[in-house]
Amino acid sequence: MKQEILKFKFKLKSKDFFVNKNNYFAYSVIRKWPNWENPFVYIYGPNKCGKTFMSQMWKKKSQSIYVSSNNFENKIPNNLDIEYVKSKSWILDGVDKIIEQKNDNSYKVLNLINIIKANANSYLLMTASKSPKFIECELADLTSRIMSSIVIEVSFPSQELLCQLIKKYLNDRNIELSKKCIQFISERMERSYDSAFSIAEKIDLKSMENKSKITTYFLKSLFEC
Repeated sequence: MKQEILKFKFKLKSKDFFVNKNNYFAYSVIRKWPNWENPFVYIYGPNKCGKTFMSQMWKKKSQSIYVSSNNFENKIPNNLDIEYVKSKSWILDGVDKIIEQKNDNSYKVLNLINIIKANANSYLLMTASKSPKFIECELADLTSRIMSSIVIEVSFPSQELLCQLIKKYLNDRNIELSKKCIQFISERMERSYDSAFSIAEKIDLKSMENKSKITTYFLKSLFEC
């Protein structure tokens, strides 16, 4: 009989953020604020690569206003308070999604950028899943504004890094993997943060449910699910 357990959602915590060659430039720019050469920074990369973590780190550091596709309508209304915008720094997390969600959003984002551009004390951090040149946007001025930002790519992680992430999460759950198991995982997993988090979560969940020892046979059953 399977043991009943609480299914905690996997979350990225600050102590679990791995600075590596794939995210070092983005991380260093965030840490460098307010000594930015450009008030606009655009960080893009695959899902769960740390973009939101870095934006939250910058939010705390800069006391900026966090905006995503979920709260965009409330945070960026049609009648923007110009003085309020100028008094703050801003984050557009998932700006590509925001722009492609509705046509009106493009005009609002452009308006926000223009107001910030006219004020020497405001900054804007944008995150996205794609390069700015691939955002589906009909406003040439907006595309031009975003392209003139400091554009930083956070690339796909190495297999070695992903295995380190899996091992770290499981160690925090008092689950140890042998070198043989790590090698087995690295040869079969997709090269993405999503895949690493998903595999680690499955190992954690299934090993607790079944009270199973982590072996290559056990791991094989997870990859076949």
